[in-house]
Amino acid sequence: MNGSAPPPPTTIKDTIDANSGRFEFLKQTLTLGLAGIGGVAALFTDPSRVPSDTLSKWVLVLAGTGLLFVVAFAVMGLSAYANLLTVTAKVPQNPDDVDKYSKGVRGHARVVIIALLLALASTVTFAVNRLFAPATAPEGALTAAAGFVAKETGLTSDRIHFDKMETDSDAYVVMFTVPTTGNAFTVRVAKKDGSIAQATQQKKP
Repeated sequence: MNGSAPPPPTTIKDTIDANSGRFEFLKQTLTLGLAGIGGVAALFTDPSRVPSDTLSKWVLVLAGTGLLFVVAFAVMGLSAYANLLTVTAKVPQNPDDVDKYSKGVRGHARVVIIALLLALASTVTFAVNRLFAPATAPEGALTAAAGFVAKETGLTSDRIHFDKMETDSDAYVVMFTVPTTGNAFTVRVAKKDGSIAQATQQKKP
């Protein structure tokens, strides 16, 4: 009789042993991805933390995109793993289903690795850019502070009155008055990268 006998059905134990590493990897990267997304989202809870330069914004977008892919494909990989265990335990077993979901687990794990590398490279680029960003000139600090106050008040820059600007060891301190309300703003602009380090509003009594 020609042809070899079909391979014996895969057991649940064999499947778990063969994919335990991928299962743990997907679980850990899911947790890591969710934590990373939370960290990126935290930047946007305070307008002063949002980077002002184009490069930092783009690498932040790439890092966030990479983390979203990590979470999405980790979830899909875990789903494929659960389906793999289900079809492996089914009697009679369908080898095509076992092969399909086994490849699915491997494929999703590979995408997670690529997405992690993208997120890591973007995060490192963001950190290096912030670390070595050129110092901000006073004119740039004034422009950044005026833009921040205009955004917060919904007014154009020409309707905000510049009072004075002081400087300390690591920031420019710019003060404005909003004539329409009488409220005053004090904005600290970091000398290193021109980001808004702190902003306070003193409301007219």
